[in-house]
Amino acid sequence: MTKVIEEWMTYANIIFTLEDDPDLADIRITFEYDDGLWSFLGTECRTVAPPARTMNLGAVGTQSALYEDEKGYILHEFGHALGLLHEHQSPGRPDSLTLDVDG
Repeated sequence: MTKVIEEWMTYANIIFTLEDDPDLADIRITFEYDDGLWSFLGTECRTVAPPARTMNLGAVGTQSALYEDEKGYILHEFGHALGLLHEHQSPGRPDSLTLDVDG
């Protein structure tokens, strides 16, 4: 999983470091299957008192090798942890969206 997270270091001016003490970590991850995939947005994670988690990767398995969709889940949720929104949440988008199902 660390290799996947480090992909963000290629595209964003950021360095992730592993912190063993949850009281010192900004991003604290759990893998609760029934709780889905989610992350606090950007610095919001600093408002969550340790040891409460700030990200859940419940759809990521415990095996050593990751499937491509699991890599996508990890990259996606770390994007939220970095402060990125979904495109449809942009304040600059039009009031209505058009879905191109054939595109």
